[in-house]
Parts: sequence; structure tokens; C-alpha cells
Amino acid sequence: MLDLGLLTLLAGVLVGLTILLLGTGIRIHRMQTHWLYVRGSMNEPKPSRLSKLQREALAAGLEVSPLHLAIAAIIGAAIGVAVVGAITGMAILAPIGAVFGLVVPGIWVKRRVAGRAATFEAQLEVVLGQMASAIRAGLSTQQALEQAALSAMPPAKDVLGKTLHLVRTGSPLVKALEESSQLIKSRDLEMVAAATGLHMQTGGDLAMIFDQIADGIRDRRTFSAQLGSATSEGRLTTNFLLAMPFIAVGGMRVLSPEYMAPLFNTVGGLQVLGICTGLILFGWLLIRRIVDVDY
Repeated sequence: MLDLGLLTLLAGVLVGLTILLLGTGIRIHRMQTHWLYVRGSMNEPKPSRLSKLQREALAAGLEVSPLHLAIAAIIGAAIGVAVVGAITGMAILAPIGAVFGLVVPGIWVKRRVAGRAATFEAQLEVVLGQMASAIRAGLSTQQALEQAALSAMPPAKDVLGKTLHLVRTGSPLVKALEESSQLIKSRDLEMVAAATGLHMQTGGDLAMIFDQIADGIRDRRTFSAQLGSATSEGRLTTNFLLAMPFIAVGGMRVLSPEYMAPLFNTVGGLQVLGICTGLILFGWLLIRRIVDVDY
């Protein structure tokens, strides 16, 4: 009977993980089918998982080697195994913690990338205004970019410096802008690259286009602030509802292991634990999907 309970628990956890991975897969698919992503990666070979994570770490301003990322993943898996083993007291469930531990380095890097990209987007508004003024003063696009890079603050200074370095080493300006936008994950810099390429082919008022892109960034930041304020309670509730049950179970097991023993040592308790784990993950994903507005 205990084996049946363990299978039920594992099934519940697997259902939750499946839902989590499904939501992540849908998000990745939407990103990879976006025309800006397709255009930027059209001629690039598909990188390995480790090299992709290293590239994302570089975008976050982290100088790390694949070895360091591998060590971080191993340490994360070990911590995950230890935490799950300590909470449940069952060695057979400890490997489940390795799954969560392995994704911790990737989640941390992605959060750093997202934070750096948000800072860059805010700085890009000022950079585009400076470039538009420089172009109206008679400078070329590359000269305007150089002038903006001199007065920019990190991370914009680093991104523009990388772009200029690529240009000086023989890469076309448009290609350098596209590569930098892929590195920093900036849709607006992709638009700057597309506008620059179109201007080189057909001409037009590039300064006006830069001003329009800057206006779009400003409007989107205003909307993002309003949206963040409106959904802050929902996001806080999501994280609280996700963490609180597991913290409560772990704390009660440490303080009163006899009281919590039926939850882990009986068929009914294992069934409840497995079903609740799956439902908690499903509810967390559902709430995140509701408050996560793509714009």
C-alpha cells in the first residue's frame, strides 16, 4: 500500500512539473516564433544549453565560464536534494529536489538578464534622443552612436561599446546592432537596427524615426508602471501562496515530526501531498498567467 501512495505522490508532482514545463514551453515558443527573434537568429547555429546559458550570463554582465555554470547547477541540485530530503524525510523523494536545484542557476541568470534589459530600455530612450540630435547636427549614424556611447551609463555604455567594437572589427553597423540586441534581449534595439538598415537602403529621416522609437519606449514604460502597480497584489499573492504551504509543512515536520508522520508514511497522506503539490503548481501558473500581460 505504501508503494501505491508513493506512486500517487510522484504522479502528483510529475503532473505539476508537466504543467510548469508546458507553460514555459508555450512562452519559449511564442518568443522563438516572433519575427524579430527569427530574423536575428536566421543564420546562427543552434547553441548548446550550456553555451546559451553562458551567453545569457554575459548579457547580465556576469563573466562566467561553462565550468562555473556546471558547478552552480551541481550545487543547486545538491541543495535541492537536501531540502526535499529534510522536509519529507524520505530518500526516495530527494531526487525530485535535484530537478528544482538544476534550474536555479538558469532562473537566476534569466532574472539578471531581465533586470539588465529593463535598465537598458530606460537608458535607450535617452540614447536615441542624443543620437537623433547628433544626426540632425550633421553626424553620421555611427558617429552619433559614438557620441551617445561616451555619455551613456552602464549597461547602455557596455552595449553600445560592444556594438562599436564589432563595427571597428569589420562588422556592418546593422549587423552589430542586431547582435547587441540579441545579447541584451532588447526589442527596441532590434527596431533601431531595422530602422538603420532601412535608412541605409532607402533613405529617409532617421532622426525622426529614433524620436518615435524613444516616444514608444516612454509610453511603454508609463504603461508598465501602471500595470505593475495594478497587478502587484496579484503577483505578491502568487508567490505567497506558492511558498507558504511548503514552508508550513517543512516547519511543522521539524517542530513536530510525529504529528506530520501520517502525511509522509500513509497512503492517504501521500495521496493528499501529491495532489496538493500538483494543484499548488497549477494554481501558481494560472495566477501568473493572469497577471502577466504581454505588451
